[in-house]
Amino acid sequence: MSSFYPGKRLSTKGERCTVRYVGEVKGKQGQWLGVEWDDPTRGKHSGTHDGVDYFRCRSSHPTAGSFLRPSTTWDQSRTFLEALRTKYAAIQAGENASDQVVIRISGKDAEEVGFEKIARQQAQLQNLHIVVLDDLLVKAYDEQNTTLEDNLEKIPETCPNITDLDLGRNLFETLSEISDICNRLPKLKFLRLDANRLRHVVEQEGSSHGENTGLARIASASLDHMLCTGKELEILLRSLPNVKELSASSNQLGSLDDCNLPNSLTSITLEDNNFSSLEDVQHLRECCPQLRTLNLKNNQISRTFKDTQHKNNFKLPETITDVDLAYNNITSWNIINELSTILPGLKHLRIAHNPLFSSLRSADNKPLTSADGYMLTIARLPRLETLNYSKITDKERLNSESYYLSQIGRELSLSPKEKEKDILSSHPRWKQLCEEYGEPRLERQAESNIDPNSLAARLLECSVYSPTAAGNANLPDEQSPLIVEIPKSCSIYKVHGIIGRRLGVEPLQLRLVLETGEKDRMDMATWNGVEEWDSDEEDAEEVGEEWKEREEELVAGTRPLGTFVDGPKARIRVELKDQKKEGII
Repeated sequence: MSSFYPGKRLSTKGERCTVRYVGEVKGKQGQWLGVEWDDPTRGKHSGTHDGVDYFRCRSSHPTAGSFLRPSTTWDQSRTFLEALRTKYAAIQAGENASDQVVIRISGKDAEEVGFEKIARQQAQLQNLHIVVLDDLLVKAYDEQNTTLEDNLEKIPETCPNITDLDLGRNLFETLSEISDICNRLPKLKFLRLDANRLRHVVEQEGSSHGENTGLARIASASLDHMLCTGKELEILLRSLPNVKELSASSNQLGSLDDCNLPNSLTSITLEDNNFSSLEDVQHLRECCPQLRTLNLKNNQISRTFKDTQHKNNFKLPETITDVDLAYNNITSWNIINELSTILPGLKHLRIAHNPLFSSLRSADNKPLTSADGYMLTIARLPRLETLNYSKITDKERLNSESYYLSQIGRELSLSPKEKEKDILSSHPRWKQLCEEYGEPRLERQAESNIDPNSLAARLLECSVYSPTAAGNANLPDEQSPLIVEIPKSCSIYKVHGIIGRRLGVEPLQLRLVLETGEKDRMDMATWNGVEEWDSDEEDAEEVGEEWKEREEELVAGTRPLGTFVDGPKARIRVELKDQKKEGII
């Protein structure tokens, strides 16, 4: 049992685990090992047996733990060079088999042995630049926890040209083991340590691996699935002082307040952690002045600030241009409205697969599509250049902003005057858009105490005008429309008759067009599947939509007028059919 201790890394039948407890279990004979599996679905509990807590798993999964006998058959670990030769020398030998002379003895191929074969394999290993040794049970120390000096000292002569190394999902227990390997790889720049479980990281806080170590030369590092807290991540990164690109996804990070990151960082990926607001990563402003890319995909971000008292002082580095907020819990436009202030340098955004875009509603509570969400997101962020990997053209921005402006106008029209200030506060681009495109026409519904069952409540106030009024004195123009009150229950047949009689025109000559004041998309053929704009990179295509005023022709029939109109007012354009044939509309 002396060879087992909390933090020891083991593997059985290809399943890796970490020892969390060594000792007796109540009601069971003998000694037991309480282990936490790297695959949290592999176990049966979280360290508790018959109501007794024997150990605690780092993972929050309820079935990450098990009890195993020390006599379990454990998989044999490998040194770095053993793993290298197992994977690459054998592969290279197989690739060059056709060039070798095969000697057969008694009908069997004889295996080549001797110095020539060894020299050939050695030369092949020396030429390796990218090496992947993940899940090969690699460790740098033997069972007595002593350094395998002979093995380590042969690394420089065996594989001196490695620049990219993947040591993920192995049996390392301390950062010193990894450092001992990297120190002997003078050209190493890219290092992946995903899913290793290092013990006593916090206790190593005072240790240093020096500025001239192999780890100090690393420019890109991946520390995913290591169950790190913020403090543990900071300690690990002290040995990577010059890293520029960092991935620390699938850890236990809920805030970066206690995590000082290297100021050399230009890109950081923090997918699948526990962040709930952008304020959780505000420490980036102090420690990462060169940061350009921030990936917060698949967290629980639902707001910008934890509380409003920090709102005025909160900003992220102005150098950040690329942000990924896909697969979070964004349910309102507030966070998107604030991105321009919090991230003044933002140019590229991914925000697909958030609840907001699956439940969009217009001001009059009509459902909107994902394509509407695409346009409304563009309109809210004036400096954005790409959205969900799709380049934003000048035409798309024009269409998006004019559509957004019409939506704000519609919301104002449907609300009482006293709510205007609150509404405009939720649309910070209102003033700027009005200056650029002109303020939309508002037809605010007047408040009244009219009984909804009365005749007055069932009347629709119709403003009737004709664009050809200048050529026909009987027709009202846009500045002086004809006001006609028509019951909502009237069929369109009767509407044609009422308006025709007031204008002195035969109803059959009239073409009536209802102007809604809203806009619709047209020409979607350039984007296959526009309804799925919030897709991943491989599905994203350029959007090429046109936008036009939404109109509805009131074709003579039995349908009631009230089914075409929401509210007490309507705007109807009159065209004469004989003029239409002459091309004057």
